[in-house]
Amino acid sequence: MILMVGGEKGGVGKTTLATHMAAARAAMGRTVVLVDADSQGTSTIWSDARKEHQQVPQFPCVSLRGGKVHIELRELARHYQDVVVDTGGADSQEFRSAMLAANTLLMPLRPGSFDFWTLIKMGEVVALAEGFNDNLKAAVCLSQVPPTALDRARKEAAEVMTDVPRFTLLNSLTVFRAAFNHSAGEGLTVDEMPRRDPKACSEIGFLHDELFAGA
Repeated sequence: MILMVGGEKGGVGKTTLATHMAAARAAMGRTVVLVDADSQGTSTIWSDARKEHQQVPQFPCVSLRGGKVHIELRELARHYQDVVVDTGGADSQEFRSAMLAANTLLMPLRPGSFDFWTLIKMGEVVALAEGFNDNLKAAVCLSQVPPTALDRARKEAAEVMTDVPRFTLLNSLTVFRAAFNHSAGEGLTVDEMPRRDPKACSEIGFLHDELFAGA
């Protein structure tokens, strides 16, 4: 499966979710490659830090740039069971190219109208990609949700999503938790930290199971 994580807005936890999904698949014994298609190179930095922790599953991280990313993703998919792509936070050529090969586009969005407005533009971009990739599915995950606003965030998101039927709103979400920032700096996931945050671990587990159901 080729899972790409990206969207129009930056700073919504795309790299966090991409690295966590890649690590979760590796922990299941799957062959995985993490693809850094973001000019900021955050996934590569995370992967380099991870090499200091040989007790956790290791998997390669490769950097891809340009408008031919989809060709290289298809080739990687011939050699790995799962390809997880971090495409960064802009409507870049890497983002558009990756959609031509991906099975699933995961767009993390923070609660609030400004982030959800980006879905209108992204819907147009996804529509273009669907003309070349019939297998593409687009999903939205609420990310960095304030812990005191879970019910309101879900309700507001459901209302907005009725206007963008091209996207599926996932049941799973992630809450704004310090555990995600702490694990990122170590090249680890929240499950792998010496002091685990059970709620953060559960959120990642639910997201993984919803994204990879049957895969």
